[in-house]
Amino acid sequence: MRLLVTGGCGFLGSHFVREWLRRHDDATIVNADLLTYAGSVDNLEEAARDTRHRHERVDVADPVAVDRLWADGFDLVVHFAAETHVDRSLEDAGRFVRTNVTGTETLLATMGPQRAGAARPVVIIVSTDEVYGPTPEGMTFGTDAPLCPTSPYAASKAVADRLALAYARAFELDLTIVRSVNVYGPRQYPEKVVPLFVSRAIAGERLPLYGDGLQRRSWLYVDDFVDGLMRIAEDSIRRREHTIWHLGSRDETDNLELARTICELCGADPALITHVEDRPGHDRRYALDFSQTERAFDWSPQMPLRAGLERTVAWIRANIEWCRRRTDWKPAFLRGE
Repeated sequence: MRLLVTGGCGFLGSHFVREWLRRHDDATIVNADLLTYAGSVDNLEEAARDTRHRHERVDVADPVAVDRLWADGFDLVVHFAAETHVDRSLEDAGRFVRTNVTGTETLLATMGPQRAGAARPVVIIVSTDEVYGPTPEGMTFGTDAPLCPTSPYAASKAVADRLALAYARAFELDLTIVRSVNVYGPRQYPEKVVPLFVSRAIAGERLPLYGDGLQRRSWLYVDDFVDGLMRIAEDSIRRREHTIWHLGSRDETDNLELARTICELCGADPALITHVEDRPGHDRRYALDFSQTERAFDWSPQMPLRAGLERTVAWIRANIEWCRRRTDWKPAFLRGE
């Protein structure tokens, strides 16, 4: 089976590439990743040297470069490549539009009108719970909920999702969208809240917490995410129909409690938690209904949040220089340190 994975050198993509190669002896993977700030071949570990894997440094928004990838065709495309950090999107929304919207459209175009009538792969679009906007307390959003994004990042992903569904309908693409809650774990780029807080707690530096810190999120360990995504991908190959699935978690907590737990696990003083001005348009809560996924794929998260955080803290402790070395940008409240 031939796979095209975009963004396969990033956090989620690299975990997926490694696990797919481990589970599928007959797999070959072309990994299209531009290696921008959050991507690194080092994330792939032994997969980078596996003869079944080939990395191509490709910009997904470049139609000529993307079209060149199709010389041999693919059975499955898994599209991870994206700009993903809300804070960055508030400062440079154009970058998010180019990668997330134009990049997705460019990829889809190589499978749509240009190859009408030709054998085309199953396509998996990796998306986010943020496309739905804030979830009222006591509710969860199903896959039929309206999209109501409230940040440039979320808006760019929502547009990409709608484009994908339009292409699937117009050109009869076999397409699946997978929307997930917050994923965390080893090798996550240290601008995100879990590795940011862990690396700073280990160093005895303040943990900057937006507003009152009572924004609530659901948390999914990366191994559980990859397992769920692989089950969905394998099923999509068999059934070849376009659908939307959720990968969720019942581990919901507020950011203040998350910061306190991280301090505890790192042996850090909770006084390091420092409230800073809230970011613009900060959604209070996200929550997904993923019961359909559980029933359809016999899948549910296996890693409790505390245990997953313990593993993440242990990995960051062992790789603290990796984390410190890879932080090239800071949100406004950390500049000047």
